[in-house]
Amino acid sequence: MKEIPSGTERLVLYGDFFNFTPEELFDYWVVPELLTQWWPKVAEIDPKVGGSYHFSWPEQDWLLRGTFEAFERGKRLRFSWIWNHHPGQQAPLWVELFFMPIENGTRLSIFHGPYADIESDQGAKQGHLEGWIHFGMRLAGLRPGDDV
Repeated sequence: MKEIPSGTERLVLYGDFFNFTPEELFDYWVVPELLTQWWPKVAEIDPKVGGSYHFSWPEQDWLLRGTFEAFERGKRLRFSWIWNHHPGQQAPLWVELFFMPIENGTRLSIFHGPYADIESDQGAKQGHLEGWIHFGMRLAGLRPGDDV
């Protein structure tokens, strides 16, 4: 995963996932049995526009919840993002994913935000950048030969 400079209000990254079709890579974001191979320990998903998700990491008592605003298999996924351990968060953040076919794989673009130009939000943005890089590598590792 590589960051594309995008100012203070949003995070933009992309990565190339070889050996995944756009539809297969999309499924690794919305099928609990696939998603838990690389990101949350537990995933509950209602896979549709207006549907919700609930991810948990029981050992840390962390919960991530949200709803799907866009759900186009192999093309686009947009969802709200609210953690239980960020009590000062006033409004949800949004994550939007785009899946684009490339030779022998899929390019995934991630947009995450909005972030305010204050220290706490910029710290969260940096943490999200590090998380997306880490978990992107875990996802890529499910198909050897990936260069994310």
